[in-house]
Amino acid sequence: MPTCFIICPIGVSGSETRMHADDLFEEIGTALEPFGISAMRGDHNLDTKQVDADIIERIQNAELCIADLSEDNVNVYYELGRRDETGKPIILVRRHGLPPLPVDIAGRRYIEYEIETRRGARLFRDQLREAIQSVSSNGFEGENGNATLAGVYQVLQRVERKIDRMAKAAPAAKAAATPEGDLPEGLSPRESFRLALKTDNIPLAEAAMDRLQWTTEKNRFYDIYVEQAASMGSLRATDMLFAYAQEFFDSDMGFKQKVEYLGALVGCANRTDRELEIKDLVERAAQALDLYASQTPSEDIDSYQRAQVFNQLNRLYYGIYCTTGEESYVTKAVEALKHAITFTERSFLYYNLAMCEQDIDLESARRDINRCLELDGDEVDDDHIELACKIYYRLDDPAYDDLFELLQQVNPQKALLLSR
Repeated sequence: MPTCFIICPIGVSGSETRMHADDLFEEIGTALEPFGISAMRGDHNLDTKQVDADIIERIQNAELCIADLSEDNVNVYYELGRRDETGKPIILVRRHGLPPLPVDIAGRRYIEYEIETRRGARLFRDQLREAIQSVSSNGFEGENGNATLAGVYQVLQRVERKIDRMAKAAPAAKAAATPEGDLPEGLSPRESFRLALKTDNIPLAEAAMDRLQWTTEKNRFYDIYVEQAASMGSLRATDMLFAYAQEFFDSDMGFKQKVEYLGALVGCANRTDRELEIKDLVERAAQALDLYASQTPSEDIDSYQRAQVFNQLNRLYYGIYCTTGEESYVTKAVEALKHAITFTERSFLYYNLAMCEQDIDLESARRDINRCLELDGDEVDDDHIELACKIYYRLDDPAYDDLFELLQQVNPQKALLLSR
């Protein structure tokens, strides 16, 4: 009997995500019945010792896949990419009324659904059956057979990086323990702000900022409090950081403080996909900082901070590339990093360089990730090894096995996720 693997967020038992996944599974199963196709999902009939490998095998071997793109879910995008490798047919579905898909896959067609009402569920089944009829009459030969692993991999990497940024901003959703505008009894605004940082309590941080802005010199207020609150994920602090940026860069604050402000600004833009909004501002600020550094005695300027000016340009350009897919920006990111390395050789700069180059020049990426690992020495970084494994795998380099074995020793969980 032909099978259809349903790719979707599943969630834990009893969660809203699980209940929706079960409802969707039932509707799709009903739509498949006239075609004699059985439905399966990632939590059905799995050998728990080989879950990851088994799921990928089922996704790639099923005659048909249906993927629900209603949530920005890394696993869903990854499984979609692994299905695309095969060129076999896949039908995309998505809840009605959601914002546009990420730009990386925005051009793909999908069926919008609303299954909370009988009419909506019936319409969804009818549309789904029409799509299933089209691929089944063609012998499940898919129309995307020209998909290449390299092409899918690049799209998938950009989407994963964007979702990863969103995931890292998740603590912003944590609720405050005190009513909005109130501070914990017995704590000063400064102490309350420190508590907010330790507990990822954004409303408390914002309440403390409301008090601190009247007792702190303006530039120091933005340098100390607004930067940190914005980095926590406060959207209000992020807007304040953006609005005050030009005034801060024009002020008499020190070189180090301005570079740190630049980093906070770019980091917030990356998390909120607002890189294009501040591109001109960041470029002007970086140019002014570089000019200042070149005219200042070298002993008064930290080479690390000077390199960071261009590293922030890299983060800006690479963020734009991840959002738009425009290759010219990843090229600019590479140029900025190469300039940063002229001031200081740090492993993280070579890691960033290899991260950029992997999408445009794998040989250069291998060279620079090797230099990164050399600079790491005995202080092994699992992120660095993981990227090296990905690059070596794509190049079919025999050294991949040794690197993968090292990753298994350093971080078995990452090695499991990376296993093919």
